[in-house]
Parts: sequence; C-alpha cells; structure tokens
Amino acid sequence: MSFVSIAAVTLNQIPLDWDGNLLRIQKALKEIESHDIVNFPELCLSGYGCEDQFLGTFVSEKSIESLLKLKEQVQNQLVLVGLPIWWKGKLFNATAILFQKEILALIPKQFLANDGVHYEARWFTPWPSGIRDFVDLGGTSVPFGDYVVDFSGIRLGIEICQDAWEEENRPAYQLAKRGVQIVCNGSASHFSFGKNSIRREISRKGSEIVQGIYVFSNLLGNESGRTIFDGDAYLCQNGRVLKEMRRFSFQEFAIISQQFQISSSYNLECDGVLSIDFNLNKFSPVETNTDTEELQKQEEFAKVIALGLWDYMRKSYSNGWVLSLSGGADSSAIASLCYLAIKLAERDLGLDGLKKSLGYFTGIQTCQNTNEVLQKALTTVYQGTKNSSANTRNSAKQLAANVGSTHFEIEIDEIVAQYRMLIESAIGRELTWQQDDITLQNVQARVRAPSAWMLANIQNGLLLATSNRSEASVGYATMDGDTSGSISPIAGIDKSFIREWLKWMEKEGLGLDLKLPSLKFVNALEPSAELRPLDTKQVDEEDLMPYPILNFIEKSAFRNKNSPEIVFDELKVAYSDKFSVTKLWEFADRYFKLWSRNQWKRERYAPGFHVDDYSLDPKSWLRFPILSAGLAKDLPQKP
Repeated sequence: MSFVSIAAVTLNQIPLDWDGNLLRIQKALKEIESHDIVNFPELCLSGYGCEDQFLGTFVSEKSIESLLKLKEQVQNQLVLVGLPIWWKGKLFNATAILFQKEILALIPKQFLANDGVHYEARWFTPWPSGIRDFVDLGGTSVPFGDYVVDFSGIRLGIEICQDAWEEENRPAYQLAKRGVQIVCNGSASHFSFGKNSIRREISRKGSEIVQGIYVFSNLLGNESGRTIFDGDAYLCQNGRVLKEMRRFSFQEFAIISQQFQISSSYNLECDGVLSIDFNLNKFSPVETNTDTEELQKQEEFAKVIALGLWDYMRKSYSNGWVLSLSGGADSSAIASLCYLAIKLAERDLGLDGLKKSLGYFTGIQTCQNTNEVLQKALTTVYQGTKNSSANTRNSAKQLAANVGSTHFEIEIDEIVAQYRMLIESAIGRELTWQQDDITLQNVQARVRAPSAWMLANIQNGLLLATSNRSEASVGYATMDGDTSGSISPIAGIDKSFIREWLKWMEKEGLGLDLKLPSLKFVNALEPSAELRPLDTKQVDEEDLMPYPILNFIEKSAFRNKNSPEIVFDELKVAYSDKFSVTKLWEFADRYFKLWSRNQWKRERYAPGFHVDDYSLDPKSWLRFPILSAGLAKDLPQKP
C-alpha cells in the first residue's frame, strides 16, 4: 500500500502569452513542490484559444521552448502540462509528462471537441488508440503516443478533455485494462449553465472505471474573449468525489490537493508502459479553494459574467468600462455585473491584490476601497430625449448611485433635430412618424453612440454594448446605436432570464452586501425602447411578441434544429391554452421573417460571452446565410 499526494491546478491563461503562461505554471508549482503528481489544464503552455495561429509551426515551437524551461524546475514530481505538438506534418493536442528534469512522454488527445464553440478538428488530428512512436524535442527522442507510466507498481494514464466525454469509447476503459489506477485529465471545458455537474460526473465515473483515482483540472476565466472557463477541478477515488474546486476564482491559479492511499498490486503485462524509479514525497498539505455548494442559475450568471468582464478589462489593458445606462433592463443588468466584478475581485484578491492585477490602471492605485475603485472604473451616461420617461431617468440615476459609478446625464434632442433637419432639407419633405417610424426611432439610438464612444476614448475604457440574445434573434436593435461597443456581455442570454435575474439581484444577490435594492425601479417597468413619442406607450413585446414565445421558437429552431413546421407544432402544444392557433402562427411567421432578414446584424454584433448551452454567434456557434429565401415560407398555411 502506498500514499500518493496529488494536486489539481486551474490556471487563468492568455493565448500566445509565452512568458506569462509559463510564469503562472511555475508559481503554482512552487506552492506544491511536495506533491507527487501535479495536473495542469489542457494546452496551458500555449493557451487553448490560439485559433488559426495553431496552423503554423510557431505556436508549437514557442510552447516547446516553454516546456524545455519548465522541465528544469521539475524534480521529484510527475508534472502534467498541455501543449500543441507537430508530428509527421500533423498537429496534435498533447499532455507532456515531466519527471526529474526530463520529458518522460507526450500523450496526444484521442477525441477532438468539434461542436458548438469548439473547432479543434480545424487545427488538430485525433490520435488513434494503441499507437506509439517517438518525437524529437530539442535533440532528444521522446515517447509520443498511447503510453502509460508505471512507478512502484502504480500506473498512471491520461485523458484530455473530450476524451472523457466519449462514454463507452473513452480511453479510461482501455487504460483500466492496462492496469492503470490513476487517470489525469487536463481540460479546457467552457462554461455553460449547469455543465460543471456533467464534468463532476465524468470525473467520478472515471475513477469508478479504473477502480482508482481520477484527477480533473480545467482552465479558469475569460481566456480569449468569448469563452469563459469555470476553473473547476475534481479529485475522485473509487466512484466518489473527494474534493472539488471552488469555481470562478479571480486568482491567477487555484489548487486542490489530496493524499490518496492506493494499492500497488497491478502487474499486468502490456505494451507502452514507461517505468520509473520514484521515491514518493512526504506530503505537506496546502491551503486550497474547495467547495461543494451547488450554485443556482442566477448565481452562476452573476459570477461567470463578472469574471468575464474582469478578465476582458485587464487582459485588454482597459481602464474600466463605459455604459450607456438607459434605465432599462439590459443596461441595468450590465451595470450590476460591472459592480459585481469589482466587488468579487476584491473578495478574492484583497484591495491591494486588485490594484496589483490592474497595475497599468494608474487611476485606481490610490483608491482606499472598492467604492472609490468603482467610481474610477465604471462610467455611466443617461442620454435623454423628449421620448424618455421620468421613470427610466430615475431608474438610471438610482442604480448609478447604488453601484457607485461616475454618472452623467446629457440631452440629445438638439443633435437629433439637427440630423432630422439635414435629411428633410436633402429630400425636400418633412419626416413624420406615420411615414418614417423606423428612421426616426433609429436616429435617436445612433446619436447616443458617439457620446458613449467619446467617454470610452477619454477613459481608455471598454464601451459595453447592451444587446441580449432575444433581440439579436429578431434584429431588434439599432446597428451603430445600442449595438455599439467593444464587448456585449449579455449577448448570450435571453431577455426573460435578464428580467428574472434583475429581480433576484434586487432581493437576494450574492449576499447581504452584494445585492442592489435600487433595481426595484427598473423591475417596476415594462421593457421599452422609448424611441417613439411617450403618448404611444411603446412596449417591446408589442413591437415583437411575448418574450417567452420568442425564446421558445428560437430554442426549438436553432438549439434543437427543428424545421419551421415542427416548431409551429410544438408552439401549439405549449401555448394553445393562452393564444389562438392563428395568433401563434402569426408569432412564428413574424419570428422567422425577422430572423432571416437580420443575419447581417448578427454578423456585426460586438463579441459576446458564451454562457448558455447554445448561442446565435455566427463566429463561434451558429452560421446562417446572410442572403437566403428565408424560413417563414416553410411554415404551414395560416390557419
């Protein structure tokens, strides 16, 4: 019987950041030098999100340079790190196993993630099970392929992310037949609601398959812009989860560790076993970020977007955020999330750590608390017209005071009037609401953008766009107006959830000091663009359709990939008790017409965060032709 100490590390890396990525790995290793096995995430030397930079040899070459430096730090430990490796003209996603300043082996990934936000087959080749060879690294021939490592009769094998999702085909089954008792999995598994429970079960099941230990380490944070990683990690044994990482840390890295008792009774004869002499270390526990609490959807949303905003700001070297705060649901949600980003960063890092992480941001370095930081980091502006209500103006003012932003109120009627006069003079007639409704609405939204951009330029801040997924679905947004921005934090979530979340954030939030009572003002309002005259009482759902109906059609058509006819059949089953069949047909007809004619808008939206189990982003999830015959024609005839 042996005692083996194992650490799982999560890392907040940056694509192509050779020095920074290596330094974070080295700093983590310094804290766990007494551990026998240390597992790091997938492609952590290069960064997972290098995109088409993987297609050249440069990224692999620089990653190997980092690997050769790292191995010199590794003494009496098995250290597992991920990097891309070229072999015989093809690129492979591999885990390097380091031991006593040597590269023991490189184990390539057997199954590639190639759906949703993942396009691994564009760059990588899957490695066939049972194949083994060698690759030259720095003049040394290194075992490359389906190897396992044996020390004192204990065998260690590798799965990499997608490998573990392949059910009965996952490599763990073959590893178990080869006598492997410890499986380490370095992953880059993106966040979506509730997905951590699947990763936990995959890890638990892996330990059950090998009747031993399973170690899972995920990436952490907003690595490359759109995709955010939870930073979860699991240590499992014999079908039980013994320890798991607290997710959504604002630290550069986080660690969980455990000492395991394991039998060294396996002596199965098999190919591809690399044996080493390993004197196991005396275990010294480290303080770790453990958690067993299940987060509800509202909490996950709050934490993942806050972390995404924080990382996007610091990795782009921006001095905070600028937001056109209309007093409506979308901009209020984003202001609340910026508030949470600063508050949660301070909780994890402390005020000094927060300022150090934003060392380039000179304006916050003398701040004495997070309220002062928020005043420097978040600028909000309410841009009113004669069509703006006193309610939205007050909603914006109260929320700005609650979150502590630097807040401005400006009036844009004069600018709108000047544009209107220019065009009326050019075309020789007066613009009217009866004839020019869309034109007169859009000009108000568009003239708000230059002011917001000016404030962003002055601050060197990120201008945040406010479109949500429901609006993107039907093009209910003004291009170069409310779509203007560097990043669109809530583009991946539907309007119905945003409204629910705001009520939760008002009354519960993330604890007593992390809720915003001033949200009661926006929560009392019906969503409205406030672009038509006030006496028309403009309401978004009257312009479109009820948001639950819109979301139902969208999910059925584009998440579940149903035809318009099937979508309509499902809509009748779900809502025939609330609406007539004719009305439901009209909703579906309107939706599909708006969807098809507005693909060009979705192509131009600012990058958004991926948070749900599907997305409308044409650059990372759902491609649709900009020009097409549309989908409304495929509905059955109107009842």
